[in-house]
Amino acid sequence: MICSLRSSVLLFEKSARPFILKELEILASVVGISIEEKVSIRVNGTGIRVSDYKLDELEKKLKETGSDLVLVQPDLPPSEKIAIMKKTKADVLDRTALLLEVFEVNAGSREAKLQIEVAKYKHEIPLLREILNRSKRGELPGFMAGGTYAIDRYYKQVRKSVARARRELEEIRKRRAVLRERRKKVGLPSVAIVGYANAGKTTLFNALTGNNKAVGPTPFTTLSPKTSRHLSLPMLLVDTVGFVLNVPPEIVEAFYGTLEEIKEADALIFALDIGEEEDVLEEQMKQAAETFSNLDSIYKPVVIAANKIDSVIEGDLERKAELIAARASKIFPKYLGTHLISALRRMGIEEVEEAVWLALNQRQECLG
Repeated sequence: MICSLRSSVLLFEKSARPFILKELEILASVVGISIEEKVSIRVNGTGIRVSDYKLDELEKKLKETGSDLVLVQPDLPPSEKIAIMKKTKADVLDRTALLLEVFEVNAGSREAKLQIEVAKYKHEIPLLREILNRSKRGELPGFMAGGTYAIDRYYKQVRKSVARARRELEEIRKRRAVLRERRKKVGLPSVAIVGYANAGKTTLFNALTGNNKAVGPTPFTTLSPKTSRHLSLPMLLVDTVGFVLNVPPEIVEAFYGTLEEIKEADALIFALDIGEEEDVLEEQMKQAAETFSNLDSIYKPVVIAANKIDSVIEGDLERKAELIAARASKIFPKYLGTHLISALRRMGIEEVEEAVWLALNQRQECLG
């Protein structure tokens, strides 16, 4: 973890579920942001608006803590972000921008850096457009250095950068498609290891392939897919990019090329951290099913690897395993069972291998 470099005040919805706020704190700590104070707002059916009273409260807490950053949990419209910046003179960082900063910590490949660049710019564009329009109408005098001309120039540069990065990503995507075709000609089936950040996907990938791919406590260590042959069975394993709960659309769009590995796989191993709270596990399975559907992969065989069993007491372990199995059987049409494992200690790995191998053989018989 990075030591705290910047302090912030968190603006959050009063109705936000605890795990959402916990996730924000973890992500913030990865990039050196500490949360010194919190301000809650209510969200009604007409949209999100930060009242003058809450703006005053934010300004006060920023001064009291010596912070210059407002970390925002709800998805605020550009007009509300501008209102916060104008009132408090502080920077505003929302969940999407925070996620992208975390991604940058682990961006090793050219592809990962380009994906982050596209997502960052796409996320900036609505705010830049709002600032530009309001500046031209004279509503934001002295709001940003350089005035309307500088904003307009930056806005045009952003659009050009997005177009350039997309072209380069498309070339990488084409190269990956060629590699996939070559692998198919070899005749080896592929199995994608999928799941949420810190579920232990890469540790499981290493256990199954004998690789020594980097793992760690930092979320999103894997930003580009890695493919390797199984230690003993004739199949390929693919370590994929971690899922994100309530993933912003600009991130999905930017990382679609890497998510295609799921679409092209013959079967899926869905890694879950069984140490998570039950409501988190249910939400993760629900949103994973939606992701599989969006990738035309909902009818692929799914084996669940309930990982990190050594972090859960026995009674809770059985209850959570039953909950996972009951939920999975309803939302995954080709659910093939849940296996309790510890990827780190190599416990339960063989059962996962057997289940996947059986699924691949059954699929081959159907195709044949």
